[in-house]
Amino acid sequence: MIITPIQIRFADIDALGHVNNVNLQHFFDQGKVDYMQRVLGLSGVWRKEGFVQARTETDYLAQVFMEENICVRTTVSRLGNKSLTFSQQIYDADTGQIKAASVAVNVAFDFETQRSVAISDKWRQAIEEHGIENFQVADATGCAPRPGH
Repeated sequence: MIITPIQIRFADIDALGHVNNVNLQHFFDQGKVDYMQRVLGLSGVWRKEGFVQARTETDYLAQVFMEENICVRTTVSRLGNKSLTFSQQIYDADTGQIKAASVAVNVAFDFETQRSVAISDKWRQAIEEHGIENFQVADATGCAPRPGH
């Protein structure tokens, strides 16, 4: 599991005073990129091989506000031949409250040939070594509180 602290920006807030749901998707994307960088060693820009997102499903459970200490928890919950499934949660690190949960299917992709490819042995080994898990119980450990919280 990878924990990614999120810095909420003023621009993330909408007219209702909370983080807009579109921006929560950006937070989930940050978590996926962090996982791919830390576990798979991928950079943020893919010229040859990487992943494309094929499907997402999100449950919005509670509002997120500017002053909250938010983190994204990211893990791979399923590893297939050409695809993997990310399970993610956005949560308040101070209270442990889960604000949103998402599942996203990503497909390994060759950007030169514009075709899906099998997940490489190197990536598969890294994912398996890191662990394949699913969120069954809320566990909001791992994200340090911001100074002053």
